[in-house]
Amino acid sequence: MRIAIDATSVPSQRAGAGTYICNLVQALAEVDRDNTYFVFAKPETFDRRSLQRDGFRLIPVSLPSRLARMLWEQAMLPLHLRRLGVDVLHSPHYTTPLASAGWRRVVTFHDVTFFLLPRRYPVLRRLYFQGASRAGAGLADFAIAVSETVKGDVVRHLSLPAERVRAVPLAPGPGFRPLDDSARMGAVRDRYGLPPTFILNVGTLEPGKNQATLVRAFRRLKGQGLEQGLVIAGQKGWMYEKLFRLVDRLGLREDVRFVGYLPDDDLAAVYNMADLFVFPSLYEGFGLPPLEAMACGLPVVASSAPALAEVLDGAALLVDACDASALAEASARALRDRRLRSRLRRQGLARAGQFSWQRTARGTVAAYEAALSSTRG
Repeated sequence: MRIAIDATSVPSQRAGAGTYICNLVQALAEVDRDNTYFVFAKPETFDRRSLQRDGFRLIPVSLPSRLARMLWEQAMLPLHLRRLGVDVLHSPHYTTPLASAGWRRVVTFHDVTFFLLPRRYPVLRRLYFQGASRAGAGLADFAIAVSETVKGDVVRHLSLPAERVRAVPLAPGPGFRPLDDSARMGAVRDRYGLPPTFILNVGTLEPGKNQATLVRAFRRLKGQGLEQGLVIAGQKGWMYEKLFRLVDRLGLREDVRFVGYLPDDDLAAVYNMADLFVFPSLYEGFGLPPLEAMACGLPVVASSAPALAEVLDGAALLVDACDASALAEASARALRDRRLRSRLRRQGLARAGQFSWQRTARGTVAAYEAALSSTRG
């Protein structure tokens, strides 16, 4: 097969879908020697040397804005695909060109929160993603969902037949593992001004990640004599100001540290320094941060959202995302009960070890093959 991957949506600060696209492309270059790949991406997205092999071609595309990317996807990408004689186009982030000239399409769906939790998004963004996902589902010969939970949501909300959707899970990157490098961790601690001991949360600062409930739970823990601080790592998102105001209103400014977006090397070190990872997200399509934390040997408390229950599979303490009291109680247990901490660490490492990007790549190739053999319509 001649396969094109549109990786132009990867932002400079990778998270979520951007992490998925970059790790998937790297893994495909490692495991698939039978097919030919054309990867369209911004020049800074990939290290060319890591993708240098026969049958793998990186095509740089400079796109100065989101609008420019959307126009390029619809007007220019089909011309490239026709010229290259592509058999399958993989659109790994919901949207895909409306035009076609014989190639098959695989579209990845990371979640459908714009249908399930519409208030999580500004109105225009929500309407865009609802329309784009409906169009992508209608055009897809085959779809990838990042979990069985998302597969079910896609079937229900986008009317795709279940036989045309494959659940292909994500994985922690290879850098997320237990570390024994005090110099590296000390340098990262100094760089970000981290407290001596802390609870960690990783995620974009937005209402859906539910850090407000975490802050309220943390205040309860401080009232019980908790010595740890709270570190929240993630870029600013929609309505982040409300979270900052809540921290100030609760008198926690000295105890809560916002460190912004962390590159993977620094993030792995921070996971290794933390005492506990807490992730009360209202909804996830997969939930990569708690799995990364587990891969580093960190005990996890998370919300009982369906995809998190699926992915973490008994290796974390799960609570109602909106119950600050339950979140505080579970966190206190995971911090103070040594036997529980040891079990969570052991089970978390074992669970994280069941996922790999090589497995993701092989499942993705199977989706390409299914698209090519599709007889729909």
